[in-house]
Amino acid sequence: MRYPMIAAVSILALGVLAGCGHTNQAQDHGKGADKDKAESVPVEVAAPAKADMESTINLTASVYSEEQVPVYSETTGIVEAPPLEEGTPVRRGQVLARLKRQELELALTMAQSTLDKSQADFTRTEELNRSHLISQDAYDQARYALDQARIARDQAKVNLEKATITAPIEGVIAQRLVRQGDLVKPQQQLFTLVNLGAMKASLFVPEKNIRSVQVDAPVRVRSDAYPDRAFRGRVERVSPVADPATGTFKVTVALENPSSILRPGMFLSTSIVVDTHAQALVIPKKCLVFEGESPMVFLVKEDKAHKVPVTPGLSDSMNVEILKGVSATDRVVTIGQSGLKEGSPVKVLPSGGGGSEMALGA
Repeated sequence: MRYPMIAAVSILALGVLAGCGHTNQAQDHGKGADKDKAESVPVEVAAPAKADMESTINLTASVYSEEQVPVYSETTGIVEAPPLEEGTPVRRGQVLARLKRQELELALTMAQSTLDKSQADFTRTEELNRSHLISQDAYDQARYALDQARIARDQAKVNLEKATITAPIEGVIAQRLVRQGDLVKPQQQLFTLVNLGAMKASLFVPEKNIRSVQVDAPVRVRSDAYPDRAFRGRVERVSPVADPATGTFKVTVALENPSSILRPGMFLSTSIVVDTHAQALVIPKKCLVFEGESPMVFLVKEDKAHKVPVTPGLSDSMNVEILKGVSATDRVVTIGQSGLKEGSPVKVLPSGGGGSEMALGA
């Protein structure tokens, strides 16, 4: 009779102990949740910076020279001496090649001799005419012969000058198309000259952007051939009409070409500067978070994160101008904003994993 009662008491005691165990576990779990809820989110912060910001239209183009001139022969002859080679810089009027001149020099000598005789004949005829010893017709014939002799002499002189091929512009020989001993004829191309100081680029700006492009606007230029160098240019001309096939406007850019290192045919990356804001308040683009299409940033105040809407302005590849929502003294979250909500407690870490807080964009 006593054994069943002892068993019942034992079972009741075990149940009470088990219940107490679950209660302690639940309390411990609740304390852990409160601890997690209060744990601060580590972030890095910095103050906005002041910087000049530009709005640009980015396009690609190739280099060309507006002074690329073919040089032709104006007479028949054999190239007498080795002509200048490709890549040679030349001045305007410098000799590029010479044709054999012996026959042309003889022709000029004969023409000059004929002119001298005609001049002497006309002088005698003129004296006779003043004395009324010859007819007017004889006088006119003598004067005509003198004029013809002078024209023949001038023509022979021109033919001799044509045997010397000279540079019509200052530049560089881009092509040499003849060799010593070649027989050249009139209208045969002998050289191509390029003025490397007059380099241009043609950009084709979409219709939606053309209203922003002004003559004399600065242009930033990069070349794959010189990745460590920046070149400059300016908008020289803007076409008044659009290309109906592409809907773009042709914009001609005059390029600065120090040391003549930009060459025709090179590929360029260009940025037309269409707006500039000096000493704008800027932050890195990575600071922005979005609610739908609305840009926001997190500011740290009294060790808590506060989400504020901002109004962005000009931007480049790294930074964005802030027109409204942030002041120069605010502390903007730069790293860690993905784990934040409004009012989240934060722990500010040294910027860069060991440095002090820094100005953004610096």
